[in-house]
Amino acid sequence: MFETVTYSVENQVARISMNIPKTMNAINLDMHRDLYSAFTAANEDSNVRCIILTGEGKAFSSGADLTSVNLQVRVDYGDYLAKTYNKLLRYMMNIKKPIIAAIHGAAAGAGLSLALACDFRLASEEAKLTLAFIKIGLIPDAGAHFFLPRILGISKAMELSALGTVVSGEEAEKMGLVNHLFPTSRFDEEVNKFARQLSQMPTFAFGKMKEIMYKSMENDLDSVLGWEEEGQRQAGVSEDHLEGVAAFLEKRKPIFRGM
Repeated sequence: MFETVTYSVENQVARISMNIPKTMNAINLDMHRDLYSAFTAANEDSNVRCIILTGEGKAFSSGADLTSVNLQVRVDYGDYLAKTYNKLLRYMMNIKKPIIAAIHGAAAGAGLSLALACDFRLASEEAKLTLAFIKIGLIPDAGAHFFLPRILGISKAMELSALGTVVSGEEAEKMGLVNHLFPTSRFDEEVNKFARQLSQMPTFAFGKMKEIMYKSMENDLDSVLGWEEEGQRQAGVSEDHLEGVAAFLEKRKPIFRGM
């Protein structure tokens, strides 16, 4: 279906795996195209209720594929970002289904930026995370300036970006860069368990929550209270809410459908 990613759906969970192991899943133009198409497929499939982004082989992603850049020609990196990463990130932010980054091995540069744009980050003990842009004289991109300070706070985000520090999975969990750290031997099992749990949640409510939480970071309390009023008004007439209340009263587990 795709040249540079693998895509599958099982138990209402879509799995998108960057798949160029020989370059540690470095992101080239073909992968940009395939990632956008894969996320579109997952978003538009009503059977999909959760999305996992990961990498094949020994790494999540080593970041931008610098071997695909002609260094003999002056490149407009801003124009490149507009046509590639930024297009994908804007689409990911508008997806109302939960997105999980399953990080094993290296997540570097723009590879880490993609993980930051996911709603949840799960790491294995072998994970190594770094924003390495400064080491080649560039600033972080692919949304890192937006997501990293919101996740860590501006002081720690500045430190990791300015020094290009390599962070282990254990360190990442302690500082809150990832949600959970799992043993490598159980990593896939734990990621799938987490995804299944999310897939059983009411996705309409999740989508509204995601939208309001991100907007709340740059707006005042009155604005957020208004969005909560409207969001709760919509959630209150959803089928998922009716099912949740019925299940509570009947003392059974709810079966949400994302409606």
